[in-house]
Amino acid sequence: MEEQQRYFYQPNPVSAIISWCWTTVILLLGIIIWLEITHFQWITAVLFVIFIFLAVVQISRRTVLVTPTKLIFSRVLQKDYMIIPRNSIRQLKFNKRSLHMTVNGQTMFFSFMPNSLASLKQQLENNETEK
Repeated sequence: MEEQQRYFYQPNPVSAIISWCWTTVILLLGIIIWLEITHFQWITAVLFVIFIFLAVVQISRRTVLVTPTKLIFSRVLQKDYMIIPRNSIRQLKFNKRSLHMTVNGQTMFFSFMPNSLASLKQQLENNETEK
């Protein structure tokens, strides 16, 4: 039996851009307040801390757990996990940094680090050859 593997991912490009833009707005607000008041204020420090917290949450919370029977995606804004059974995955396509797959007629895009993607590709293709 295979062991479980956990990988970090980013969602499809449109969702990732929107999410990171809203996070960057908080940083920019802190910088604007700092420059308008001309010296460092407590509100600027709070906005910087909020920005760092949100960035860490966005990076660390987006993980996929690969088990022998399913893929479990944790997401930032939803408390429920997205569970994809391996036997429902169709049309796997791997690019340099992304995974494209179709699940129940819905196309999904995820970005991974290249070494994580290579390991994930090996696991998913091993599953397809066992069918």
